[in-house]
Amino acid sequence: MGSDASPRVHRRRPYLRVRLIDRGHITLADPHGARVPSMITGPCPVTTPPPVALTPPPTAGTGSKPNLAFVAGPNEFLYGNDALVVGLPNDGTIHPSDPSRGLPGGVKFGWERIAHGALVIATRRLDAVTVPQSADVPSGYGDAGFQVSGLNFPSPGCWQVTGTVGGKALTFVANVAAH
Repeated sequence: MGSDASPRVHRRRPYLRVRLIDRGHITLADPHGARVPSMITGPCPVTTPPPVALTPPPTAGTGSKPNLAFVAGPNEFLYGNDALVVGLPNDGTIHPSDPSRGLPGGVKFGWERIAHGALVIATRRLDAVTVPQSADVPSGYGDAGFQVSGLNFPSPGCWQVTGTVGGKALTFVANVAAH
């Protein structure tokens, strides 16, 4: 008796191999061992100040600091959209905390949530391959307004940071300096 079913064909799909090299550094290679190029070449495309300065958002009126005005500090500019605002360094360089302070590779980073909801942060390195980095987003800051976070950068380089709240995302790129 014949069968109308076609034979199943299994094809190998191209994949990327993760290789541990020299003290835990990770590199990606294709099935033939060739290195996969990094996300960028050349200088880090840091987020730069806009031609017209962003107006500081109004105070949230809620949360742990309801009357806190979120403004740029010296040598910073405000960058944001209708959901989130951050203060970024004019030169595009973030300086992590001194490891002796207990935050090796980390930096305390403030966000202003215009949209309501929990802040979720994702970071990835653009000029080299690294494992995803977690961010510390503590509770207790309410549903909107100011939210502090701890960003972790285990190595210097070009990093992309994306914050999401209320289904809307804000992404920026910064050069992270050595400790």
